[in-house]
Amino acid sequence: MRRVASFVSALALLATGAVISKPAVAAPPPPVAGYVGQAPSSVAGCPYIAWRLARHDNGEVTGITYYSDMSGVSMVTGTVNQAGQFHLTLTSSMGNGPVATVDGTKAANGNVTGIMKGEGCANMTMHFVSLAMVGIAV
Repeated sequence: MRRVASFVSALALLATGAVISKPAVAAPPPPVAGYVGQAPSSVAGCPYIAWRLARHDNGEVTGITYYSDMSGVSMVTGTVNQAGQFHLTLTSSMGNGPVATVDGTKAANGNVTGIMKGEGCANMTMHFVSLAMVGIAV
């Protein structure tokens, strides 16, 4: 009888521990500085071009850009240096996504501007807006 009581007590402790303890959860990744925006192409009759970019601590930039009429999406890769100068490459990944390069800089006042030069509609001046400025914590 004692063994049964001890066994039942042990089971009760294990069950209580399973209910009380929290499951193991991986820590969320650190926040990444990011930029969003959209602007008209400098080519008449073309759709707006929108972008969603992330700037990583190692100077790498990744993200997507796409036409507002949803005719295509492109992957963005690039780098930014300590002076705030950046170079991005847009590679079409779905449909007729923008194919271009973007060169730009971050001014002392915080404004970030780039010039997109590419195929067809992928030509414009880009003014980047920080995610922090649109209310998303970074």
